[in-house]
Amino acid sequence: MLVTLSLMFCLASEPTQCQTVTPYIPDDQPLTMSSCHIAGQIEGAKWVNDHPKYQLTRVQCTAGNRPKPRGV
Repeated sequence: MLVTLSLMFCLASEPTQCQTVTPYIPDDQPLTMSSCHIAGQIEGAKWVNDHPKYQLTRVQCTAGNRPKPRGV
């Protein structure tokens, strides 16, 4: 089963300003429902390290393909 990981980050100073990020997971490292939340914590920590004004507020794992990039 294919699983898509989505992470929601909100500004620490203004928690109503949020954005959803779907990190790229290589096809040779497919996620399962049991590994997705662990991957979410790892990917979330990387993202917050690069964007220190944000905090991770939600990890969501959904069955199905990741969304296709827009404009392709």
